[in-house]
Formats: sequence, structure tokens, C-alpha cells
Amino acid sequence: MTEERARHYAEALAHSMGVTFYLVRSREGRFLAVQIPSHGCEVLATSTPSNSVDDGPQFRREQVGRAA
Repeated sequence: MTEERARHYAEALAHSMGVTFYLVRSREGRFLAVQIPSHGCEVLATSTPSNSVDDGPQFRREQVGRAA
């Protein structure tokens, strides 16, 4: 994957998932978008979620009637 493509993935994932992603270069020289960088890789960029990201899926607890 190219550095530009990995950067795009990191930004898209950070925005859609609402968590920080990192653009890293692995020991082997590959560019990756990761959530947790491993030791020995070079962090090239950090993509944080914007403030406009939704709070995520909204789950409503519905009242369930009990049978008598």
C-alpha cells in the first residue's frame, strides 16, 4: 500500500470509528493504518476523530413486558 493510501485509510477510519489511528511504516517498509502502533515501527502521522463525529450507534433500551 502506498503512503497516501494508508494515510487515507487512517483518516477515514478515525472519522468513521471515532478513535485515533496512526499512519506507520513497519520494519519491512510497508505503510499501514493502525489503531495501536507496535514497537519498532515509525509513526508518520496521527489521525484523530473530528469533533463532528457522531457518538456512534445509539441503542435504546426498550421496555419489555413480562408475561404473567
